[in-house]
Amino acid sequence: MSGPFKALTAQEMKRVDSHRTEITYRKGETICKQGSFVSNILFIKKGLVKIYLEDQDHPTILSVQNDGYFIGLQSLYNGNVFHYSAEAIEDTDLCLVDVNIFKGLIEENAIFGARLIQYLNEDTVHTYNRFHSHTQKQIHGRFAEILLYLQNEIYESNPFNLTISKKDLAEIISTSSESISRLFSELKNEGILKEKGKEITVVDEARLEQISKFG
Repeated sequence: MSGPFKALTAQEMKRVDSHRTEITYRKGETICKQGSFVSNILFIKKGLVKIYLEDQDHPTILSVQNDGYFIGLQSLYNGNVFHYSAEAIEDTDLCLVDVNIFKGLIEENAIFGARLIQYLNEDTVHTYNRFHSHTQKQIHGRFAEILLYLQNEIYESNPFNLTISKKDLAEIISTSSESISRLFSELKNEGILKEKGKEITVVDEARLEQISKFG
């Protein structure tokens, strides 16, 4: 494990190991449901997950997360239920740690607690930035921004294999699947992107960043 877990002593880590379970969720499987009871904090060891709010008409995708993300951390001292749902975008390995073990470690290890606060702060800032993007940027800017995020933060590769459906991409930036196809075509025609099947290559990152910033 990584991140806040690095603040744990060998004995504390042994406690975590004795109260954890590892499980693999297949692509498309629901990991947790909004409103359900939280008995474990879920740590993404490997894979890709979409975090979303349930809605009668259509879900609101809050974020796409990969290795190192904690699912359910916001529920530790806030109602003991999941405040969102999560679904595996691709086969995903998770580590489930008893929620009471987490609470005990926070009370006993100040450095561990501080690192979890730092983690939550960074996650909150990311949410603020996404909200700003949705309210201030036009569709081209939001699309360029999500492509850069996928390249630099999620897949950490160029080219990258797009495992997220165009439907999910559309929901992330609040548009239609048809608009996503049109946006891909426009960027390909302008020589900014190349697309071969699911493989996406950012050819002109500087121009894509400009669109993200001013779009």
